Amino acid sequence: MADDTHDSILSAAILEYLNKGRSPFPRSDADAVVAFANQVGADPDAVLAQVRAITDECMAIRIDWTTRTLVEGGDEARGVMAARHPELSDEALDALRWMFTYNWR
Repeated sequence: MADDTHDSILSAAILEYLNKGRSPFPRSDADAVVAFANQVGADPDAVLAQVRAITDECMAIRIDWTTRTLVEGGDEARGVMAARHPELSDEALDALRWMFTYNWR
């Protein structure tokens, strides 16, 4: 599988996992990732493991909440993830930011 295809699958899988665009709040939906991976011919276990690793990594970002608002913290987390994972789409990064701010509110 080409890297660009893998990157687009990973980004789309993050959107599926978090239910971005389908739910008013982020949810961890492993079944949606498995169904999506099967639909595009990717290994569901591998894709789900990558998605979980990325969402866990995002939630582990340390923010100095004494100097940051929730919006600023979300922006910082998105920036960190963009730097660490340039392969992710803007939509996937926005979904990670959405998850991060929802969980820290």
